[in-house]
Amino acid sequence: MTQDKCERAVEILREQGFEASYVQGAPDDHGVWLDCVWNESLQEAYSFRLHDEEIEYYSNESKA
Repeated sequence: MTQDKCERAVEILREQGFEASYVQGAPDDHGVWLDCVWNESLQEAYSFRLHDEEIEYYSNESKA
């Protein structure tokens, strides 16, 4: 995954109302995290990293 694709995915996710952030774990490890995702059954919020396929999907979305 590239930094450009991750940054584009973050931009699209934020426009859709999500709290997303770009992260770089290592020089060749780029990713996107969603933050403050509410889990109704656990009654708490958590964060998780998107899979590369999901980043690819959102990085190719057009602006609304």
